[in-house]
Formats: sequence, C-alpha cells, structure tokens
Amino acid sequence: MNVESTEYDRRRMTSLRPLAGLSLAATLLLVGCSHAPEYSIFGSFFPAWIFSAVGGLLLAMGARVVIARTAIADHLASPILFYLGMATFLSCVLWLLFYS
Repeated sequence: MNVESTEYDRRRMTSLRPLAGLSLAATLLLVGCSHAPEYSIFGSFFPAWIFSAVGGLLLAMGARVVIARTAIADHLASPILFYLGMATFLSCVLWLLFYS
C-alpha cells in the first residue's frame, strides 16, 4: 500500500463530505407525498388509479358503442390499438381532472 495513494484517497473523501450531506438533505426535502391518493371501501384501501382506469375503460366502451353504430368503425385500420389508446387517454384525463 502506497502512502501517497492513501493520502490522496483521504483528501478525496474529505472533499466529498459536503456533497454527501447535500445529497442527504435533498432526499429528505424531496420525499414524496404526505399520503397516497387512496380510498377506503369496506375496509380495503384502493389506489385512485384503479378508479381512473375503470372509468377510462367504461368511457372507451361507451365510445365504442357510438363508433360501431356509425360508419366510422369500418374505416379503422387497427381497432384494438385505437380503443386501447382511447382507454389509456381517457384514464389519464380522468386522473388529471380528479386527482391533480
């Protein structure tokens, strides 16, 4: 073990101490939410994203009924991707409207 290398390592470690303290303080200040968005239903806690996903699926199913009754359904190239994208979009919109 070289004396010069250990002294260099010691100097490097002492120069990193302020960064370590700053990173610890930043993580403590940037800790997440005070509580998760969840609801108690019959004693079980359900995350709010489940309600947004179910609502988006229900709205997409309603839109599918409307689209199927019109002539638009015949012109869709890949209806599975279209309805999946619509359900995802509507779920995100519901999340933004009610939980942000």
